[in-house]
Amino acid sequence: MPDSNAAGKRLCGKRDASACLDAAQASEPACQGAPLEKKRPNRNCNTRTTGSTPLAVVEPRAAPVDLTGDGENAPVRRSGRERGHVNRFVAGPASTADSHCFESPKFHLVPANGWHRFVWKMGCSALNTIKWNGETPLPTAPCPCWLLPASDEMALTIARLRPQLVAAGWMVLSSAESTIARLSNKLGLREHAEQLGMLDHLPRHWSTPAEAQYPCMLKAAIGYHGKNIHIVNSPEEVDELASDGLGTEWLLQELIPGSTEYSVSLLVNEGAILDSICTVYEYDAQEYVWPNVNELSRKQGEVRSDLIDIMRVFVQEYSGICNFNYKLRADGGICIFEINTRVGADLACDVPRPRAKVLFEKLDALRSLRPR
Repeated sequence: MPDSNAAGKRLCGKRDASACLDAAQASEPACQGAPLEKKRPNRNCNTRTTGSTPLAVVEPRAAPVDLTGDGENAPVRRSGRERGHVNRFVAGPASTADSHCFESPKFHLVPANGWHRFVWKMGCSALNTIKWNGETPLPTAPCPCWLLPASDEMALTIARLRPQLVAAGWMVLSSAESTIARLSNKLGLREHAEQLGMLDHLPRHWSTPAEAQYPCMLKAAIGYHGKNIHIVNSPEEVDELASDGLGTEWLLQELIPGSTEYSVSLLVNEGAILDSICTVYEYDAQEYVWPNVNELSRKQGEVRSDLIDIMRVFVQEYSGICNFNYKLRADGGICIFEINTRVGADLACDVPRPRAKVLFEKLDALRSLRPR
């Protein structure tokens, strides 16, 4: 993404914190897109201390975003969403990069993946600016705030490193790593559904190409954004794509036709569903692999109570934000394609900002229940 400032990037690791703060204030309003006029820093944000990690590369900020609108998200799903010219603040460990902040953050979504201007517009001090992918050293919380996964890999990482992240000052709502792996892996999800007696709520599954009914879906067990998902029309096509066999890497599933798809984000604490938001997407085809399809419309929907009851069975051992992606069969029954154990792009980008803010505020209300 091109920079809007001729000065380009500045490496702050060779400067002290005060010098870096002066430089950052001279070229950008604030790390979250605050108004341009100079304000006094909030002393609740940590500044650099002895032994902290070097300051990260900082990029010039674009003009501040409008936090008041309700219709700011263009009616195009994330595959074709127009993001415009946005130069995002790029943070390293939050304890140092966020020393430029004039407001204490409440939520950090990691890793940075281009969602920042969308989550910031919720108006609840949410950021997507830390380029951390699970490596050491761990980021240090700038002040007590939530660390939320924005990818499936990060959900597993946060679950695995939960004690260390809490010790670094973060608030974490997560589950056992095995629970997250079971839900987010498509083969694991099928085995989980079988154990729960819930297979009727997933697409039909075939163990071999010879027994499948075509056309059907060939999917990688682990994947996102439509990667390694194919509509196949014969056993020969399956063999060509999965040359080493299905094994534990691939699965064959029933193709569910229909141009309407549902994405439901849940806030879950120890199996209790605290909030749910449904987004309904309409596409221009009956059979497709997203994102290789045109979105016609998007709207907020309601989740039937019987469908919430089904979802509750799947997440009875889960804590965190998750996302159910599904279609409805002709008889109205749910057919769940996947469960994403993280903040999904529907919640981060597509849900009306005031409604998304409500869910995040319900999460923040749990901070009083977190161990001190």
